[in-house]
Amino acid sequence: MDTKTILAIVGVAGGATLYQASNWWERAYAPYESSEISPDGCIRIDTYRPFWVLPPRFHRIPDSDPAVHNRLGRQWHYPIFKRAYEITTGTPLGESIVYDPAGQKFIDWGDTRDVGRRVVTVNGFPLVDSQRCSDKATLTKLEAHHEQRRQANRPMQEAWEAAAMPAAPSFDSSQ
Repeated sequence: MDTKTILAIVGVAGGATLYQASNWWERAYAPYESSEISPDGCIRIDTYRPFWVLPPRFHRIPDSDPAVHNRLGRQWHYPIFKRAYEITTGTPLGESIVYDPAGQKFIDWGDTRDVGRRVVTVNGFPLVDSQRCSDKATLTKLEAHHEQRRQANRPMQEAWEAAAMPAAPSFDSSQ
């Protein structure tokens, strides 16, 4: 084998190794950004920025819709990932993939009707699927929070419905 072939093989193998190592250290050395507590006070979600050595264009931007295939080279706006912990014990409950919220930081704290199972998602990506924090009392606190949010949004919803519905024609039967 000539020198160019050996250098090419070493370069490809080194690049593949660097990429795999990058997937590990992007989480291991990630700087902490912020924390958020669930409305029921049971789950803490910490946000981190990935520690990337390779430029962002070498990382795919995932989409919560599996039918969407993103290519390498797209511009990241604000890559983050989240880790969830049970507050009382500090037990890790889950970790999201690295994603780009692109201005939307939506957390779905789970369905309050599903006693015995708690599924939490961030921007459509799964974060927690656990039996912890899914007892009736905890889910009742979460439902109270959801109801409070629904009541707070009711005037906005009514205004939107009033603006969206055209005025019904009046039929005067006295004519």
